[in-house]
Amino acid sequence: MTQPVPIGPEDAERRIRLRRLDDCLNVLEQAHELDMTKVNEKIAELVADRVPTVHPGMLIADAIEEVLRHQEPYMLQVRPEVATRRVRRRREPFDIRLLLQRR
Repeated sequence: MTQPVPIGPEDAERRIRLRRLDDCLNVLEQAHELDMTKVNEKIAELVADRVPTVHPGMLIADAIEEVLRHQEPYMLQVRPEVATRRVRRRREPFDIRLLLQRR
């Protein structure tokens, strides 16, 4: 049985940033599933601190691409010799409908 590899501070920070960008992506994907086509003020506020290039009026599809571009530097290349990796348990997804009802 192999021992887990210790996580260094750089790796921990990378994971945190990637997780935050995943949250942004989740919000935008939910908006897309609700047939929204453009980013509104509330969605722009939610993602602005992590992806400042997303702005109100921009197409949701373009905003999703922008988040994916921001994720690229934090993605790891999986080495073939590493057979297994731990999978983190996902938090309950944020439901954008609750936020949109507050308008």
